[in-house]
Amino acid sequence: MFRVWFSQFSSGMLTPRSSHVTDFFYENTSYLRNEKEGIHVSPLVEDKPLVDTVEGVGAVYDFFRNTVKRQPSDQFIGWHDSPSSPYEWMTYEEVNEKVEACGSGLLQFEELTGNSLKCVGVYAINCPGWLITELGCWAYGLVVVPLYDTLGQEAMKHICNEAELSVVVCDTPERAKKLIDASCSTPCLKYIVVLSSKEELENLRSAAGSNIGVITFNELLARGSVHRQKPCPLDGDGLITICYTSGTTGTPKGAMIRNRNLIAVIAATQRVLGKLITKDDTILSFLPLAHIYEQYCEVYLMYVGARIGFYSGNITTVSEDMRILRPTIFTSVPRLLCRIYDNVYERVCKSTFKQFLLKFALKEKCHKVDKQIYDKSFWDSTVFSKILRNFGGRIRLVLVTGAPIAPPVLRFTRAVFSCPVLEGYGCTETCGPVSSSLAGDLNGSHVGAPWPSVEIKLTDVPDMGLLAARDNRGEICVRGASCVSGYYKNPEMTAKLIDEDGWLHTGDVGTWQEGCLKVVDRCKHIFKLAQGEYIAPEKLELVYQRSPLINQIFVDGDAHSTFPVALVVPEVEPLLKALSSYSPKSLREPILDAQNKPSLEDICADPRAKKIVMADLKSLSEAANFMGFEKVKNIKLIPEPFSIDNLMLTPTQKVARPAVRKRYAEELVNLYKEHPTAQ
Repeated sequence: MFRVWFSQFSSGMLTPRSSHVTDFFYENTSYLRNEKEGIHVSPLVEDKPLVDTVEGVGAVYDFFRNTVKRQPSDQFIGWHDSPSSPYEWMTYEEVNEKVEACGSGLLQFEELTGNSLKCVGVYAINCPGWLITELGCWAYGLVVVPLYDTLGQEAMKHICNEAELSVVVCDTPERAKKLIDASCSTPCLKYIVVLSSKEELENLRSAAGSNIGVITFNELLARGSVHRQKPCPLDGDGLITICYTSGTTGTPKGAMIRNRNLIAVIAATQRVLGKLITKDDTILSFLPLAHIYEQYCEVYLMYVGARIGFYSGNITTVSEDMRILRPTIFTSVPRLLCRIYDNVYERVCKSTFKQFLLKFALKEKCHKVDKQIYDKSFWDSTVFSKILRNFGGRIRLVLVTGAPIAPPVLRFTRAVFSCPVLEGYGCTETCGPVSSSLAGDLNGSHVGAPWPSVEIKLTDVPDMGLLAARDNRGEICVRGASCVSGYYKNPEMTAKLIDEDGWLHTGDVGTWQEGCLKVVDRCKHIFKLAQGEYIAPEKLELVYQRSPLINQIFVDGDAHSTFPVALVVPEVEPLLKALSSYSPKSLREPILDAQNKPSLEDICADPRAKKIVMADLKSLSEAANFMGFEKVKNIKLIPEPFSIDNLMLTPTQKVARPAVRKRYAEELVNLYKEHPTAQ
């Protein structure tokens, strides 16, 4: 299970009186529907039924089909082969032709016509073929099974076998080769459809032998064009996607997403955002479409008739893609916003005048945005203009997934982009957002009131000694039409996910803060210290991660110690720079020679490097007003980054905490032994 947080930016002149924004956009306190059970709902519904339908829509495919009828000649899907090249576009009608050809072509595979549940795998990065395949499956009653492009071999085999994938669409010969190499363990796989050109097709066919057929996507479309069939999407209860959670522990679990689940989230989005998102908007698609959140975003965009431009395939050149595309909506992750924040401050740190100018400009802008005034000022055209140009100059909506945004970064972003910033919360099993803060919520400490498609309550967590009624803290539980019915072929985990009253247990600990939901951390991540205090490591990591000296950090603790410790993967260049000028009187070692750079292993073993990083962590914790027991007291610098390959990151880039704890068990124990309090 993962968490989703999002932020919303709306540029131009936008005040609380703006006619195109719903009242709920500014009044954001949940309505207590059932005081005895502590059930909260959106103020948009109060005691009325939850929102779960959209007029004229019986299946998710209808969102696309209706837009094709309404605006067939409008641009829909864009792509470019390199960051510097212009975008090419297909209209809604042109995409529809390919969607029907794709779906009809898939139905030519015998394996997809004889089974009651017909699954098609998609193993690719975001690209036009990904979305066309998804829509093609939905149009003809086929079930989409996304596979993260970063999946490990074992996870890929598990998903292929559990979903009985007979056909997988993949984007590159390299990924096709991975499927072929695993075919001895995936006997159900019969066909691979490759999105790329024919260059290596014969080599792939030779490697696949007679057991697996390999064709190109264009060949699939040609077959479908010859044998065109009329679309026949499933009804509201029809299963359309099995979305496997990346999970930080155990085997991936397949959340069963039905038409009614996504329709309910889209209905709620329309009620909350009103006409804020329109056909004039454009999004850059680069966050994984294997993630339900990106799918949800793109379904909503096709519902309103907006444009989707795909990135050029290299995550490091996304800003260049944005400069060419000039999107109005930007899906991002908190780490990227933190990097923007850090880079700006790093550029001005050497000039007292520039520091003063930035500080003054931010202060002036914050005075306005705190009053809900988002106009373009002198500061936007001078101090902040370069940042805006780097993002295409038109951003008015940013969706941030994966973690909360640090308050200083939140205020900075709001001021720089001259727009409101909202945070929201949801998970795979809820098919998207279940709550969000709104434009008037300025402190960034919560994720707002429930959305009108769900009810939310907190339940007791016996293992942590939490009683929801007594402590106003407990596990966040959600109920509504957007919630999935369970995990595919996994009744045991389904029983743990959904209780007998229909409440979906998210696994997150939360609290109500003046009628708004605040997420503390994952139940399984929180640990208890010897003095009885509970620590939410993600909260600490979010702050410490802002250090320019840190690439990755893992905070841990146990019930026998009074303080947390951390493993730190350093940022090499900033730490080398800090080391080169570090020569306290208490240390007589020579300053590092910039011409003879040490290895990362040498840096991690250098006691001065540890002192420098510890000093930065101390400064950050004090600035964040951490309690004494929350402050990390000892660290170990480690040279090997957490990655998917070494199983210490999930496919969604989350730290696999049990794996890290197991790998570094001895080092973590030693961190407590080394600290003076252990002597």
